[in-house]
Amino acid sequence: MKLGVILPHTKLYGGVKRFLELGNLFIASGHTFCVYSEEGIAPDWFPFKGETKPFAALEREPLDVLFCVEIRYTDLFLRATAKHKIFYHIRLNEKMEKILKYPEIEIFACSSNAYEYDRKKYGITPFKAFGGIGYANYQAKTSYAIPTDRPVCIMAYGRLERSKGTMQVVRACEILYKKGYNIKLLLFDTPSNEKNNRRLARFKANVPYEYVLNHPFEKNSELFNRADIFVSAERKNAGWSNTVAEAMACALPVVATSYGTKDLMIDGVTALHTYKYPFFIWRKIRKLIEDETLRKQLGENARKHVAQFDWQILARKIEKHLEEQLQSSE
Repeated sequence: MKLGVILPHTKLYGGVKRFLELGNLFIASGHTFCVYSEEGIAPDWFPFKGETKPFAALEREPLDVLFCVEIRYTDLFLRATAKHKIFYHIRLNEKMEKILKYPEIEIFACSSNAYEYDRKKYGITPFKAFGGIGYANYQAKTSYAIPTDRPVCIMAYGRLERSKGTMQVVRACEILYKKGYNIKLLLFDTPSNEKNNRRLARFKANVPYEYVLNHPFEKNSELFNRADIFVSAERKNAGWSNTVAEAMACALPVVATSYGTKDLMIDGVTALHTYKYPFFIWRKIRKLIEDETLRKQLGENARKHVAQFDWQILARKIEKHLEEQLQSSE
C-alpha cells in the first residue's frame, strides 16, 4: 500500500509522533509512507524512515490511503487523490461537522475518550485505533523505596498550555511543600514554538523544581526513571495521553485525570484517578508518598496493562483493516 498523512508540521507533538511511529512500522511491512506538511521538513528529533514532502506534492501523487488529523486541512484532504481517506480523531476539540459531510471519509478514534465522544456528540461509530506506546523502549522501575536523604521526585509534563494542566500539578506540589513534604518537581518539555518559549520564560514555582528541556526523545526512559510518582492533570481536549502511557511503561505509579487515559487508567489498579484541581491532586500525591506498597502495585500493574497498546499491535490492526477496506472497494 502507498500511505500518506497530512500533518501541520513534524515537531514534537503527540499527534505527529503517532504517525511517525506508525509510518516506520508500515514501511517495515513493505508499504510506503509519506508525511505531507506545510514545509515538508523531516523531523530532527525522531528517526523517521519515510518521506516528508510539502503540501504541493500531495496533489500530484495518487495514494491508496491518506490520513488527516486537523479539520483546517479538509479542503486539501478532499482535493487529494486517494482510494481511501481517513480522519484520525486525536484532539477532541476538533469540530467534526465539516468532515462528517463526506460519508466516504472513514473516522478513526485514537482512544476510548475519542470514541465515546464521537458516539455521544455525533452519533457515529469510529474504528477503534487506540494506542500506542513503544513498549520495548522503556525500562521498568525496579525499586519503589524512597530514601530519606533526598526529596520525593514528582514528575509531570511541562508544556505550559492550559489543556495540559501543568500548572495545576505545580500548585498541588506547592501545597504539599508548604505542608512540609520534602518533594521536588521534575518537569520536561521540548518547546515547539515562540508562544511555548514565552510561557516558559514567565514560569515560577514555590517548590523546588528542575525543568528539563529538549531531552533526547530516545532517552525518555532514563528521564522517567528518575521520578517516584508521575502526575497528569490534562483537561477535556485530550484524546490519548502519551506521557501517561510512557510513565506506565516505566512502571511509575501515576496520578491522572480521566482525560486521555480511559484506556490506561483503572482507578486503584493501574493509577489513582484525580480531578483536575490542585485540592484533589495533592491529596492523591500524598497518598502515594505515604504508601510504598501502593506505589509498587500501581506501577507493576500499569506496565503490564499498557503493553496491549504497543505501536506494533496498533500498526498491525490498522494494516489489516486497511487491506480489507481496499479489497472491498475493488
